[in-house]
Amino acid sequence: MIKSLTDNPSLFSFYEFPEAIRSSLYTTNLIEGMNKQLKRNTKRKEQFPNEDSLDRFVCDYMMDYNRRFSTRIHKGFEVVQAEIKEMFDKRYN
Repeated sequence: MIKSLTDNPSLFSFYEFPEAIRSSLYTTNLIEGMNKQLKRNTKRKEQFPNEDSLDRFVCDYMMDYNRRFSTRIHKGFEVVQAEIKEMFDKRYN
């Protein structure tokens, strides 16, 4: 077990980031919440006439979700914004 963990260094790559944002990186709370809302909204519609209407509904829902949350700054990211920029500048420049 230990060997499999040490042989895969990318498992713990979130430790390279500032402590203030680590929980946002390794949890799936945002994804789970979005999926729960999508499921709730599709159940409210009861039935779709065909698969294309379901596809359009999901696409519309995701576009609306992205629009609502695109300006949101996640917990801790505003505080460490300069540090993250420096990390990426070192890595990609």
